[in-house]
Amino acid sequence: MEKDLYPEIENWLKIYLQDKYKNSKIRTTHTSSQLTLEVVLSNLGVNPTLAIGLKIKVDIVGIVDIRSMNQLVFVEVKDEALTLKDLGQLWGYSQLMDPIESFLISSTSLGGLSKLFNALGRKDLLTYGENRNKYMQIARWDRKRQDLDYSTLIPKV
Repeated sequence: MEKDLYPEIENWLKIYLQDKYKNSKIRTTHTSSQLTLEVVLSNLGVNPTLAIGLKIKVDIVGIVDIRSMNQLVFVEVKDEALTLKDLGQLWGYSQLMDPIESFLISSTSLGGLSKLFNALGRKDLLTYGENRNKYMQIARWDRKRQDLDYSTLIPKV
């Protein structure tokens, strides 16, 4: 089940963020899959202004405190092949909330998105943010290694 993946992917996210943002306070949670982002942020002492009234439920949320500024990280998890609908959901969340990083992860495959990005080269569909200068990242989750399968990561960073 998808929910069974949350603790191990949350653990990966925490380690990933600690390695990437070494001098920052890192918090992660997957309670965000059950509660709205507004409630989760309030519970963590983060101003939820942008999330107020939005019924967003992100599977896993990371918070990176960079110089006393809380930056969000989103992870959407699927236990099936990824679809354009999955990408659209994450794009909507990312466009509204402007996280510093945004991931779409499947434990099975990239599904039809593989052709869209690898064969057709439509990486423009991954951009978000005010200046469209950030990229959502998609990848397959390797359950044995409890890590991303970096060979499937799109775009390569």
